[in-house]
Amino acid sequence: MAVTTVGTVIRNTKLVLQEVTAAGTRWTNEELIGWLNEFYQAAVQIKPDAYSVNAEMALTVGTRQQIPSDGLSLIDVVRNTAGSQMAVMVTTRRALDSTRRSWHSDTAAQQIEQYMFDDLDPTHFYVYPPAANGAKLEIIYSAVPTPHNAGSGLNAIQNEAFKLNDAYVPVATDYILYRAYSKDAEHAANLNRAQMHMQAYMSALGQKVQTDQRTSPNTPDGSSNPPRAR
Repeated sequence: MAVTTVGTVIRNTKLVLQEVTAAGTRWTNEELIGWLNEFYQAAVQIKPDAYSVNAEMALTVGTRQQIPSDGLSLIDVVRNTAGSQMAVMVTTRRALDSTRRSWHSDTAAQQIEQYMFDDLDPTHFYVYPPAANGAKLEIIYSAVPTPHNAGSGLNAIQNEAFKLNDAYVPVATDYILYRAYSKDAEHAANLNRAQMHMQAYMSALGQKVQTDQRTSPNTPDGSSNPPRAR
């Protein structure tokens, strides 16, 4: 959970820009807040779990399901939340298509056994058996945070929490600086600075992806003292 506020992010950015006026002269507070909102959108496109939501979802009757309207992409399906709360296993549509061609019209049930996801259709997934009325699942999906209201002014929202984990604050600063210096990109110095901050932003997000993969509990233990097999 983030403890950094919007006010802190904007003030840190203005320090680098040497924007000393309260409302902003060359770069207004509203512009900077707008670019912060834009950063949230850009970050979750590159790293979908930067803002993940764990929620209960009531299923539509049938096999085809859609994640909530604020979602960008399904990350995982955990379990049934009605009845036995049985775990749900991932499979492929091809596996069912090749062994049970008519599975879409099988008898519906409240307890879902398997789900299928296609990267080309990230907001939808399929379930088996077909969902009956009352079926519910616990899912994890990627979303874009609700934007800060830039039009209300910095004073009104400065105490709002940064929407992502605090680890993303430096990345957000680089993104806002990239957009700010791009505004004056007709000057070579500002164009170079814009490119520098863009590269820093992209590099930091890429390193975050690699670090999370290395430190994930799902990563095989490569330590010198791995757990003993039982």
